[in-house]
Amino acid sequence: MRSGQAPSTASTSMAAGVALLVAGVILVIASYVPIPYVENTPREETRTTTTPSLVVVKVSLLNETFVVGAGKALARCYVSFPPGTTLHIAVKVLSGGDRSINFWVMDEPEWRVFEAGGSFYFYSIPSRRNATEVRVTWNPPSDQRLCFVFDNKFSTTTSKTVRAEITASYEGYTYVTKTYTSTVYEPAIRYRALGYLQTLGVVVLVAGAILVIASWYVSAQQKPAGAQH
Repeated sequence: MRSGQAPSTASTSMAAGVALLVAGVILVIASYVPIPYVENTPREETRTTTTPSLVVVKVSLLNETFVVGAGKALARCYVSFPPGTTLHIAVKVLSGGDRSINFWVMDEPEWRVFEAGGSFYFYSIPSRRNATEVRVTWNPPSDQRLCFVFDNKFSTTTSKTVRAEITASYEGYTYVTKTYTSTVYEPAIRYRALGYLQTLGVVVLVAGAILVIASWYVSAQQKPAGAQH
């Protein structure tokens, strides 16, 4: 009875060993197949923002020392100013005669009339007649091109050395730029091989080989015994 069952057991073991060999080969091959997976990859992201900021703007219009010849007049003309502008005017006659001068502030068309010797209009608040020194703060009109006139026409023999500083201040917008750096994560597809399957496959191959060899050995041993019986 036992000798009759041995070939069946050996065949079963042989089949199991072959199955293990096939499984081992599949596992080894599978260990080299790249498997896709999703990975969050960090990336530095730079963001720049520009925002307006209300500030007081100061502009130097005139900052010089000059000579006004005898019987002459000198003008400095500027474009119209923004609304709300404040002018800070400082004029001083440093030398020449009685150290006096006429200082007029007028619209540009009036300056041309003045040059031609005609009757002209001027702004009374900042203007001064026969002045040695002028210090005044004044809010000019915003729609006129102004001229600052240093008039020495009344002096026919003496030149005047004049120091003049005129500064304009007004509210305006400046733009502030800020840069921010942050880390963002973006999904990316990566590939990897399941290396542990190779080790498992080798173990299964070895187990299958041992089982096949053992089954073959048992089968070989059982055949002579069956023939003698």
